[in-house]
Amino acid sequence: MLSLALAFRGLARAVGGVWRDPETKALPFVAAALVLTGTIFYWRFEDWTLIEALYFSVVTLTTVGYGDLHPTSAGTEIFTIFYILTGIGVFVALLASVAQQYIAQKAESPSARERLSARRRDQTG
Repeated sequence: MLSLALAFRGLARAVGGVWRDPETKALPFVAAALVLTGTIFYWRFEDWTLIEALYFSVVTLTTVGYGDLHPTSAGTEIFTIFYILTGIGVFVALLASVAQQYIAQKAESPSARERLSARRRDQTG
């Protein structure tokens, strides 16, 4: 359980690093705007509830694609093609930035074993 909490802490720190990095700062906003755009579009043009539209937007952009909801007109199918092509690029860039921050932070900070060894050296010396 502790390792899971530490992993989430590391992930949260990596996301914070993306927010602070001037080169990647806009990616979370662009990703959120993309989800919001898709949600509003599908809500309006597919006559789905907001929850269904949000669900479809997230499932589509994460490439899960359960198939329980799908576009029903040529116009929404065309929008979905561009939505997927744009969205996958944005989300891959966002996830790559988070992963890059996570790896950089892991490389900078000493491991738990190294910290424990240093603490033992300090206590004995």
